[in-house]
Amino acid sequence: MTSAAVARHEIRQLFRLALPIFLAQLALTALGVIDTIMSGWVGTDDLAAIGLGSNIMLPVFIFGTGILLALTPLVSKQYAAKQLDKLPLYLNQGMWLALPLGVFSMVLLMNLQYLLVQLELSPQVYQLTEDYLFYIAWGLPGVAFYQVLRFFWEGLGTTLPTMWISFVALMVNVPLNALFIYGFEGWVEPLGAAGCGVASALVMWLMFVLGLLYVYRSPLSRPFVALSRLGWPQWHGGMADILHIGFPNSLALLFEVSLFSFIALFIAQLGSVVIAGHQIAISFTSLAFMLPLSLAMAITVRVSRGYGAQDAAAVKLSLYVGLGIALSIGAGLSVFTFLLRDYIVALYSRDSEVLVLASALLVFAAYYQVFDAVQVAAAGALRGFHDTRVTMVVTFISYWMFGLAGGYALAYTDWFTEAPMGVAGFWLGIVLGLSLAAILLLWRLKQQYRVRMSESGGFQ
Repeated sequence: MTSAAVARHEIRQLFRLALPIFLAQLALTALGVIDTIMSGWVGTDDLAAIGLGSNIMLPVFIFGTGILLALTPLVSKQYAAKQLDKLPLYLNQGMWLALPLGVFSMVLLMNLQYLLVQLELSPQVYQLTEDYLFYIAWGLPGVAFYQVLRFFWEGLGTTLPTMWISFVALMVNVPLNALFIYGFEGWVEPLGAAGCGVASALVMWLMFVLGLLYVYRSPLSRPFVALSRLGWPQWHGGMADILHIGFPNSLALLFEVSLFSFIALFIAQLGSVVIAGHQIAISFTSLAFMLPLSLAMAITVRVSRGYGAQDAAAVKLSLYVGLGIALSIGAGLSVFTFLLRDYIVALYSRDSEVLVLASALLVFAAYYQVFDAVQVAAAGALRGFHDTRVTMVVTFISYWMFGLAGGYALAYTDWFTEAPMGVAGFWLGIVLGLSLAAILLLWRLKQQYRVRMSESGGFQ
């Protein structure tokens, strides 16, 4: 094959993996978008409650997800190396990890009243947010179990079940939202924003059930989930491997996600209009981020496949093609967001003040989307090398020290500007943090590539 043909083949392989993941992530993110839109039709207080509640819930959700995401590179590497005896162990130990992670997340979300009190919310927003967190918490154990199954089959190289299950979840979520948000003729009391929590919890458990049906019926995964291979928790070669990659990976993701979540908490004192405008901008950018994120997950699989097979040429090709596509995606999203920002925000609210603010915030998003695409792709490649500790340090420095702390200083002080910038200061901090993260993660990836490649073209 010519070099051009090899590159085209790699592009096809990346998109074969990334497209179903993207559609799945799009559907899952659309759940939050639908929650935002449907609660926004009830009122600004409900929209603010969903914004606060989802931003509080997301770091808790990401913590467990980041740990369990280690299953994908572990499974992919062992599958490529033909060490199939380790695959049932990783699946079983992942399920054992999901149990305490899911229960801990549930209990934590149900007991955040102290945090809500510190935000000095109006009584209506406080109650709606507390109820939303209480109801959605019941679904977190179910989604933790589902994530184990999902990351396992994605490590085996199939992503279509993730897509189909996410589509089912999206279709079921809409009528459930309508039922619990607006009520039904005396049968179900309208809960407003809190009804989104009930609907989401039910959908999370449905996804786990559908995931179980798939892994027990699929010829690809069925051999690895045989009941005879189930066992008790095992540290060496099981949980230790998952946590070695997963814990720093989880913190890295948490630092990025918490950047946005803490901003939502810090701006709570600025009023419902600012909270709502910020939530609209975050809702759309989170949806757009699913495209580079899906590509990053595909890059993880391809790099870990080459790493496990000790194929240096395959790894090099995956890196160059993957990063090139990420750069193109980021540029396209940036142009799209900037040109269509007014039309985008009009989908979310009828409040003119909210729309003006949200549109202005999307200008900042257009600036950082190129850097965001590159940094998540580089992090995905590093995860394929089983290298997550430096990513954790980079994200802490970039997102918390520059993004969050710098954003707070810009928002509420005049240290760097003539006057405090308000919520726009936080978004400028996001731009700075993501830009720094992209530069540092690319440097780390280049370093890791050189270290792991021998002069003969193999791996050290």
